Amino acid sequence: MTMSIARGLTTLNTKVPKRKILSVKQRDNLKVEHKAYNKRLRQQHLNHLQMTFEEYIDYTQGCFIPRSTNQVIKKAPMPKVRETQFVPSITTKSIPSGGTKRDWKEQQERIEISKQYPIVPAYNKGPYMVVSKEDLKTAGKKV
Repeated sequence: MTMSIARGLTTLNTKVPKRKILSVKQRDNLKVEHKAYNKRLRQQHLNHLQMTFEEYIDYTQGCFIPRSTNQVIKKAPMPKVRETQFVPSITTKSIPSGGTKRDWKEQQERIEISKQYPIVPAYNKGPYMVVSKEDLKTAGKKV
């Protein structure tokens, strides 16, 4: 046999407790705690959760009802498209079959340009990356 609650009754405490009267010493202690509480929230960048002293008293006594505020969601700016300079070795000639074809001179030029940039593994077993010769000494290291 199981026990049940009569319809309309609940075991949850739905009453908001009344605020207690505090002595001067208790209020002074709460002022110090309130200041530390708000400082902790500022350090955690939770400025929107800071309370006034009266709200903090209600919070410590269990009478606090939080403010319902809707935060504005900031939209991220559109990414900027960077303009790149014209590199003649990238251009190709199209052929009638739909593909592209490079002549021998263009292919040699591409090889000469690619010799200026060595390919080295990144720091801590990461993917390989293309690095200029000036930055070759620091590539793959924490700088």
